[in-house]
Amino acid sequence: MNDFQMFWVYLKSLASGWTESGYDKDTFKAARDILQGFALYVTIALAVCLLIYAIVIRNREEAQLVKSRRTIVGIVVGYSVATIALLGFVRFCTQLASGDVNKYYWLFIGMIAYLAVALVVGLVLLKRNVKGAKWVGLGLAVGFVIFAVVVACVVPNLIEPLDGKWQMPLVTCVLVAVIVALAILGGNKNEGGYDSRALTYGAICIATAFALSYVKFFSLPQGGSVTFASMLPIILYSYMFGTRKGLIVGVVYGMLQFIQSPQFLQPVQVLLDYPIAFGALGVAGIARKIPGVNKHILAEFTVGTLISGILRFVSHVISGYYVFNDGNIGVAALKYSVAYNSFVFVDIAIVLAVGLAALSTKAMRRAIANVQTPQN
Repeated sequence: MNDFQMFWVYLKSLASGWTESGYDKDTFKAARDILQGFALYVTIALAVCLLIYAIVIRNREEAQLVKSRRTIVGIVVGYSVATIALLGFVRFCTQLASGDVNKYYWLFIGMIAYLAVALVVGLVLLKRNVKGAKWVGLGLAVGFVIFAVVVACVVPNLIEPLDGKWQMPLVTCVLVAVIVALAILGGNKNEGGYDSRALTYGAICIATAFALSYVKFFSLPQGGSVTFASMLPIILYSYMFGTRKGLIVGVVYGMLQFIQSPQFLQPVQVLLDYPIAFGALGVAGIARKIPGVNKHILAEFTVGTLISGILRFVSHVISGYYVFNDGNIGVAALKYSVAYNSFVFVDIAIVLAVGLAALSTKAMRRAIANVQTPQN
């Protein structure tokens, strides 16, 4: 028995011990529901308090505003980390007790973790202008490809035929091309590389969005949920730092969503429901380049949110049409996928309501102006 098998046996025995002690899946589900409901009210209360605080300090001097912004960032980051740690642990225990976490899940987690570490190492080496950084990056990329091939060979039915649904990869490629094109067109010439400010805000926005994704109004039976504006931090990041950086942050957030709630039915489906769908949120900043809309912050935010939200919706619809309809392809399947994934528009409405309220304050506008990349 190798180390991986011993680790898996240990986890199963741990779950069995929970069940024998009375901590079965129903117990964890009840605890999860209670904590998520509590987190929803706490989050709403925190958002209202921050909004009131922003209104109160709107006429303060810039030196005082800098201190207040640091305080707000500290509160948001602290609350996000606490929410992720608590609700993430309870959710994982629920999945483990329910038997929803199989041994192949860890292989995908390892692959995502490898990719995250490789990206961080590559960025650090490039930032420090280390000689041979490109070769190290190439080596890390080759290692990731090898890792992915091993996973594909180990996991059964991973590389399975699409049963004649050749249109799915084609439509997916078209959607990816559209998202990438929008990210390139919406990018700023002065956007530059990843400096410490962009990396810091990226980490904060990802952490905040991930924490808010646990704060749900309701969840759908086959995946998907309506959250308390979890898309908002990614959209704001794209608006402040540009669509190119926003696209990368959105893809990373999509990978975290897969870790949080993995649904693996088909490789292209995973791409559509996670990195592509949430990566689309990163193009929200393109509205700053649209004539008639740019230079009007509320209009830019509204249009950008609608564009990115619709792209996410399209990604989920394609996945639902080809995968979640028992192999049926036709008008009825398309209608079902459109209707089922319409929850995205509820998410968009919540993001618009919270975002517009926040952007209506002078304090929030000043905060964005202080970090926003200048445009030509």
